[in-house]
Amino acid sequence: MAGEDFRQWILQNKLKAIFGFWATGLSVSLAYQWSRPIPTQLKLIHSRVYAQALTLAGLGIAGAVQWMEDSSSQPTQAPKATGLDL
Repeated sequence: MAGEDFRQWILQNKLKAIFGFWATGLSVSLAYQWSRPIPTQLKLIHSRVYAQALTLAGLGIAGAVQWMEDSSSQPTQAPKATGLDL
């Protein structure tokens, strides 16, 4: 049941989830890069690029989840545009 609650939270808070995914990716990448013997500028640049790649992956996953959510629900008909207020 906790997995379903988490899924619902993700569907309702997509931007917060993507930002959290980006921040987590940036933090983990910075931690990894800091252990490497390269200049600080490169550590920051590499960390940002890796976090952006993770964010794009997160956006793709969020889009796929939204698409699956929309395709599993019943299709609704759009109201006819007659120009008359009924």
